[in-house]
Amino acid sequence: MKDIKRLILFLPLFVVFSLTAQNRTDRIIHEFKNSKSSNVLVAAHRGDWRHAPENSIKAIKNCIKMDVDIVEIDVRKTKDGRLVLMHDETVDRTTNGTGKVSEMTLAELKQLYLKNNQGGKDAELTNERIPTLEEAMMEAKGKILVNLDKSYGIMKDVYPVLEKTGTLGIVILKGTYPPEQVKKDLAFMDEPVFFMPIVRDSEDVHEKIKSYIRTLHPVAFEIILGKDDSVLDESDYIKKHGARVWVNTLWNSLCAGYSDEKAVENADANWGYLIRRGANMIQTDNPAELMQYLEVNGLRDF
Repeated sequence: MKDIKRLILFLPLFVVFSLTAQNRTDRIIHEFKNSKSSNVLVAAHRGDWRHAPENSIKAIKNCIKMDVDIVEIDVRKTKDGRLVLMHDETVDRTTNGTGKVSEMTLAELKQLYLKNNQGGKDAELTNERIPTLEEAMMEAKGKILVNLDKSYGIMKDVYPVLEKTGTLGIVILKGTYPPEQVKKDLAFMDEPVFFMPIVRDSEDVHEKIKSYIRTLHPVAFEIILGKDDSVLDESDYIKKHGARVWVNTLWNSLCAGYSDEKAVENADANWGYLIRRGANMIQTDNPAELMQYLEVNGLRDF
């Protein structure tokens, strides 16, 4: 009877927590679908890797604690057909092991420890292990959207994990494939995920965008900037047709030089400039600094 009374006492707190978490993802999804909103969404590249190993559960948890909107993670398939988080083909850079992910079993990978931050020869070893995709999605569920990179070609393996974890509705998948091919490739899904086309400056970029809009009705486009930012001239057209504009400020070649490194020194001249040019989603390696800039300037209020 005492156990039942305790359960009755704590049940309302559990319900409130569950509803609060779910309401958070609902708010993010509502913003994600609102192309005309003045709020800028933040995506953290490989999680909060500056304060945790990249692609780790801790890196995802840190993003959730910071109220980041989207966490980008990388998915690879093991020798025995399991899905884990790992950017590189090998575990050499980010763990205390060596070898290709595709030539190791999950059990073998789980024996390894992740190195801190982006890894490398001199990086500190942590207690974090390589997460499975299932573990990562359960951590993210109800708390944050997830951009699954390196996943398009293995979606028939990824999809059952998303079904099992009930996380199809929080996943962003991206690619450069033609719209008709995307429609065909993803037709097997009973419940779709968000697909985000990747486009870059070219002579026919406007026609490519029109084709994606006509065929797939995406809620966002990832825009790769080359030597200049002229492709952002398409921003108004994209937003008019119900899609957000995602840019990457990770390194110079993705953002015409308006990078995180420069933005940390002068946020308004870099992040601010891209926002004024039409970007309303930014993938960054400096999520805390970007969020602070957005909040101070009234560009993040939801």
